[in-house]
Amino acid sequence: MRYDYYTIDVPGDCADSIFALGFLAIREAEERARLHCVPAHWTAYPISGKAGDVTVRFQVRRKRSA
Repeated sequence: MRYDYYTIDVPGDCADSIFALGFLAIREAEERARLHCVPAHWTAYPISGKAGDVTVRFQVRRKRSA
């Protein structure tokens, strides 16, 4: 297994919940990825901020096989 990490800033007023903001962060990381590996498992962890803040920072992790 290989892991790739992305730090993504999302505007906090784009959605009502931290879950929805994490989904947006994953979509942004998918667009930034140089390798488009299928299958891949994406997860987003909030680093700073909360829903409603100006920006919310996430660490997005992609787990893929070689």
